[in-house]
Amino acid sequence: MTTLMGKFKLTGRSPLFVLQPMLHCKKQQFVEEAVRLISNKKIGKKSDFVQARNWVGALNVTGLPLNQFTLRYDRASGPGGQNVNKVNSKCTLTLSGLSNCAWIPQEVRNILSSGRFRYYAKGSDSIVIQSDETRSRETNKLKCFEKLVQEIRQTCQFPNDTTAETSKKWNKIKEKANKERLLDKKVHSDKKKNRSKIKFNY
Repeated sequence: MTTLMGKFKLTGRSPLFVLQPMLHCKKQQFVEEAVRLISNKKIGKKSDFVQARNWVGALNVTGLPLNQFTLRYDRASGPGGQNVNKVNSKCTLTLSGLSNCAWIPQEVRNILSSGRFRYYAKGSDSIVIQSDETRSRETNKLKCFEKLVQEIRQTCQFPNDTTAETSKKWNKIKEKANKERLLDKKVHSDKKKNRSKIKFNY
């Protein structure tokens, strides 16, 4: 997961968010922004992410509230013998009103409706999944739910908790960057003073 935040590119590929500075960022700005993000001041409430991460981790087909979904069966298209033309085996699974599904954590809903979730239909604010892979309607129904769970797990990823060691490391980096900034500022100031002391006699 990669997100642009101001002048920084936020990448969530590791247990810790990795900040990649854009070309025009200054080192001091980058370090300060990193420390703020590590302390969870800009990426949302820590408890919300913990709840969402735990929910996604525990998500499985048997735990889904089946009464929240609508199922429709149609005749499958393509080859498959006479059974394809006579039995409504194709399954379409629909979850309507995603924005109002309180059983899904808000952070998860935000990701699912952001455009990254392949089964989300923005116009109807719904999740629509189809399966006609087998001649059995029950098997196709199960495959729809399996697709839902698998895609949510792949799409929704959250940062792990920041360790005290990591926070301490970034604070040391910030202190070092501050010292370098003050030193550069002093050198620049001394240069200006020395230039002002030069006098020319004509």
